[in-house]
Amino acid sequence: MPTPSFLPLGDYLTSPTAPALAATPYAALADSDLAAWLAAWPELHARAFKSLTHRIHPSTRIHPTAIIGDDVIIGAGMRVWEFTTVRGHTLLAPGASVGFNCEVTNSYLGTSSVLGHRISLNRTLIGDHAHLSADGTVQAIHLTAHMARPNRDTLLRLPTGLYRCRTPASAPSSVTASRPAAASPPEQEPSSAAPASSTPTP
Repeated sequence: MPTPSFLPLGDYLTSPTAPALAATPYAALADSDLAAWLAAWPELHARAFKSLTHRIHPSTRIHPTAIIGDDVIIGAGMRVWEFTTVRGHTLLAPGASVGFNCEVTNSYLGTSSVLGHRISLNRTLIGDHAHLSADGTVQAIHLTAHMARPNRDTLLRLPTGLYRCRTPASAPSSVTASRPAAASPPEQEPSSAAPASSTPTP
């Protein structure tokens, strides 16, 4: 099965429909390829920023303790609660809400989506009407040239240990692409303590 060269973002999210964003690169978000968008995102965001009359819509409610970066775009009816930081090439679409003590960096939050409390996003795209409850962290930590068919393993850190998720490129030869390998048993994390040394008997 050939590796797809185009992974449309429209399979996962929609472009913002707010009139203020219609003439910006974000209007073509759903028609874009994931890898191409990630590579061009800072420049596309800068173009959108320059074309807007208000980078923060007048109807937005931002708590006085929140910190908003100079290049953040915030849509109509958006709410940002206390002790939250939003920075980088981030767009918070109309009607969305970010709870208290969150950190959002270089991300896109879709229309009417909700981040609960103590959520951390970094280089993340979230579609419309999503709801992340609380105490979550989302980061783009596993990017490859072909996101649909990664060329290296992914390690998941869970409370029970580290799990190695094998990809078709790194799986043993006995595992075929039609039968994906299951996650391996948890691996033991390296100890921070120095190994005990034994003194040889003379």
